[in-house]
Amino acid sequence: MNAKLLVPDSGTVDVHELCAKLRAASGRLEPFHPSILEFCGNFSRALFHDPMARRYAELQALAFWMRKSEMQRMKTQFDSLGSEQTLLMPRGVVFHIPPSNVDTIFIYSWILSVLAGNSNIIRFSERAGEAATTICRVLGETLAKHDPALQQTTAIVRYGRDRAISSAISASCDVRVIWGGDATVNDIRSLPLPPHATELTFADRYSLVVLRASAYLALDEKGRRDLAARFYNDTFWFDQMACSSPRTAIWVGSAEDCGEASRQFYPELAREVKTRGHELPTGPRINKLTFAYRAILDQPAIEQQELYGPEITTLKLADLASVRREHCGGGLLFQAWTTTLNDLSTIIERRDQTITHFGFASSELRELARTLGGKGGDRFVPIGQALTFNRFWDGYDLLREFTRTVYIQV
Repeated sequence: MNAKLLVPDSGTVDVHELCAKLRAASGRLEPFHPSILEFCGNFSRALFHDPMARRYAELQALAFWMRKSEMQRMKTQFDSLGSEQTLLMPRGVVFHIPPSNVDTIFIYSWILSVLAGNSNIIRFSERAGEAATTICRVLGETLAKHDPALQQTTAIVRYGRDRAISSAISASCDVRVIWGGDATVNDIRSLPLPPHATELTFADRYSLVVLRASAYLALDEKGRRDLAARFYNDTFWFDQMACSSPRTAIWVGSAEDCGEASRQFYPELAREVKTRGHELPTGPRINKLTFAYRAILDQPAIEQQELYGPEITTLKLADLASVRREHCGGGLLFQAWTTTLNDLSTIIERRDQTITHFGFASSELRELARTLGGKGGDRFVPIGQALTFNRFWDGYDLLREFTRTVYIQV
């Protein structure tokens, strides 16, 4: 049973032999070993300086996330998780299955798993885009110059929709990480895991943004430009198809303030889109137009549609109860307004992941989170941070999920 090996070498590899080698290599480097931290720094610099990688904002964001100071900060956090009676040790072999729509996401879970000392095997999508291919190349080049012990803990393989290969790898792993839609998660979940293994699933999720209208109206011209730039990063990377990209904008305040803030905000966002040179291709543009018309006909209480150039479309809802989760991406935003932040508790569902925010105090956000009681809303981050990866994702603490707690009593 063979697959195409991309990293650390290239060629054809027997899947069973590969899994055996990865299992033997797991734990050779303890969590946050100096060699791992050195590799992260070198990989970060390579992405910053690679001409192709510099073309992709998401790869530069990845490089920034892996900078030395951030890795050291994460090590400090990790060290605080143990105690005199507990040690955090690697789980073993981690199998990563990334999505096709945001195919660079695998590198984040891979880095956290590597930091925890695990061996890792990554299924590289046959539909992977140029950004993911660039990551793969730079990763292979950086690993080749590094500690052989680290090279032996990573394998990136490419194969088609071969359930036999996925099943063989699943049977040999200690953690399986599935990124994708509900259908993908359910399909992979049908492949058995060893009884001791765990599984992390990142299925279909929905995200929204909430803004205090009066706070926006109080911004000066520079503040509005900066907010539009941050909002652009959240919304237009990955064509708004990332699970954490906002798809509904909720304005909080009086009806008069909400209406005025909305009327001023979207033209500012349109200017930012033009400044960035973002253009929606013809296919997604037609898809968005079709979706918007269908939503107007099929969904309740859509009051109006506004176009801010071909890249931004808003659909105004009469109330929060009209919010629906179907979405086409491509710069379409449902929007509604309400009087208080806690009104969101009436509509948040379990699949709602990220709530980006502007104009609210920490105490207000914590109160909303308590009111939600865990039924939805796993991340509350400022506008501009929706796509910034963190060890806390979809309700998981990934550093803990990728480690095993060993208890020692004397």
